Amino acid sequence: MGTQLPLGLVGLPYDANSSFLQGPRLAPDKIREMLRSEHWNLTTEQGVDLDVHAWKDFGDLALGGLNSAQAFQTIEAGIARILRETSSLISLGGDHSVSYPAIKAHAEKHPGLNVLHIDAHADLYSDFQDNPYSHASPFARLMEDGVVHRLVQVGIRTLNAHQKEQARKFGVEIIQMGDW
Repeated sequence: MGTQLPLGLVGLPYDANSSFLQGPRLAPDKIREMLRSEHWNLTTEQGVDLDVHAWKDFGDLALGGLNSAQAFQTIEAGIARILRETSSLISLGGDHSVSYPAIKAHAEKHPGLNVLHIDAHADLYSDFQDNPYSHASPFARLMEDGVVHRLVQVGIRTLNAHQKEQARKFGVEIIQMGDW
């Protein structure tokens, strides 16, 4: 057996595809601050200490001032590089659009990737507000590209007719909040 690679963290400070408020780009630093807070601990119910200091923090990817195409290329390449150095990776921050390049990079390392998406929104719009790379569209892009083998979405509460059709088209399994 080989040596277990560390759990990694990477910040994705990007929110240019948010259709409403900006701010998710600020999340990586805030999340790290809370992870290191003395006001709680990272011990699980089974007694396992998830000491954040044992994790490898790869910092934030440099995404400031980039357009969507540049940011997505940087995210996909950066995560692919980091996945060669770590067993698992947690991405911090960013609007939901960053899910597209982040999951693409994971799927390259893990062909046949299944995704469990827990959210109130399906993010399956083919083109939201004239932006196909909107925060409301990453799972449509992933399914179109065929990089996700199985997508299961749990907690969805805003499924309109367009997204229902998208889910049917791509074979997405949805457990709506009202049925949960």
